[in-house]
Amino acid sequence: MSAGGASTTERGQRLRLGLYAFCLLVASLGNQVYFKRMTSAMPNYGWYLTQLSTFVYVPIFAVLAGTGVVQSAKPGLLFKFAMMGVFDGLSGTLMVLGGVHTSGTMQVLLSQAVIPTTLILSTLLLRKQFHALQKAGAAFIVCGIILAKTMGGSSGGTDNMVVFNVIFFMAVIPNAASSVFKEVAFKGFDGDLDVNVLQFWVACFQLVVNFLAMPIYTLQVLGPQQVPLSEMPALITGGTKCLFFLEDQVKMDCGFPGQKACDTCATAWIPVMVFFMFNVCCNVFTVLVIKHGSAALGFLISTLRMPLAAFAFGSPLVMGNEAVPPGPQDFVCLGVIIVGLSIYRYGGVLLQRQEPVELASPSPSEYSPPQSPAMPSPSRSQSSLAEPLTGSRRPKWANIPLFSTGGVPAMPAFVQLKAPKVKPRSANRVRYDLYHKLGAASPLNSPQYRHLSPPASPNLHRNRLEADMLLPEPAEEIAITGLALA
Repeated sequence: MSAGGASTTERGQRLRLGLYAFCLLVASLGNQVYFKRMTSAMPNYGWYLTQLSTFVYVPIFAVLAGTGVVQSAKPGLLFKFAMMGVFDGLSGTLMVLGGVHTSGTMQVLLSQAVIPTTLILSTLLLRKQFHALQKAGAAFIVCGIILAKTMGGSSGGTDNMVVFNVIFFMAVIPNAASSVFKEVAFKGFDGDLDVNVLQFWVACFQLVVNFLAMPIYTLQVLGPQQVPLSEMPALITGGTKCLFFLEDQVKMDCGFPGQKACDTCATAWIPVMVFFMFNVCCNVFTVLVIKHGSAALGFLISTLRMPLAAFAFGSPLVMGNEAVPPGPQDFVCLGVIIVGLSIYRYGGVLLQRQEPVELASPSPSEYSPPQSPAMPSPSRSQSSLAEPLTGSRRPKWANIPLFSTGGVPAMPAFVQLKAPKVKPRSANRVRYDLYHKLGAASPLNSPQYRHLSPPASPNLHRNRLEADMLLPEPAEEIAITGLALA
């Protein structure tokens, strides 16, 4: 391939990545905004919305996983799937319930608490080491959240109730616990696991957890949002009539202070369906950005979303009558949190630079006893010769991006799975790739040797076909889900 052709290909790849990144920014912003609009449009059906936002993904993952759903239904794996479903289900339930009376700007600020919470849980449970700058960045994020509640501004308006702010904040704890568990859940698993199978079972267990979380809606601290346990099943029929048949269910004794909000089912379906559209697009473009770019780019877009969301929540064009213009206090809090996020990410980069140095220096137990120059250590010689062929003995792990269901994630979600092994190339494929890289034809095509293997020779055609089939595509730095994404 010529230099001009290579530059054109690289330019096309950059343009495609830029398009994916822009679409992810728009989709994630719409996902954040319309999550608030959805809970405001149907405030009396929070549990129904939680179930619906999870249920829509179950048939999608079932189709993508195929027969692997049944083949992977082993007790050990099901337990791990169930644990993830418990954490994700509780997070979604608390997020939707708390989001009813938590302003959009406050939702943006509180959701960033997942970073310091994850840091604390990883340190306590996994004994994981963090860079000093990461700890400082997490402290900045906590300070920004505290300032948001103490300084007032639009994040402290009438749309915020302390009880629901606390409930929304509590959703961060199971969300962080889920991230920590996904990091170590499959460390002892030796087989191959389709990520679509994983997400199918996790979504199914989320639905079960949402049913078990019904008693949360019976708490008296919820005030008008309290729902007796005997009336919880009626939310399924009531929410369905409101969303799909546009029939108001709450029409009496509503709309005044201390009462439930009256239904507005004639227009409630619009923000709900728009949220589902943005949610699916956000998940798809997150996978595409990480596949064609990097996880760091996905985190950068999540950070850029914060100030844009603050402006969107204050725009009457986007929020209508619910628009609350951000004040100077809001921008101060956002600035503190963004500084904290930047410091945290930079600390993570510095930590990654230090890890290869630490891995390269062997521990005292790895040193072999001194050997005579005439009698080198057999194990040392064999390992050094076999290393280029077999690679590292330690299994390689990949961070696989996951779809987020049941809520709005602050950052992309990942699970660590063993990276697929790359099969060695055949001799024919190595020779073919070398000629292709050099831009030269095979010596057998020269006039001097052409009679040994004519162009129409079945053997040459078979060798080339074998070479094309035996070599798998190069492994990605970050493995991607089994979704068929371009």
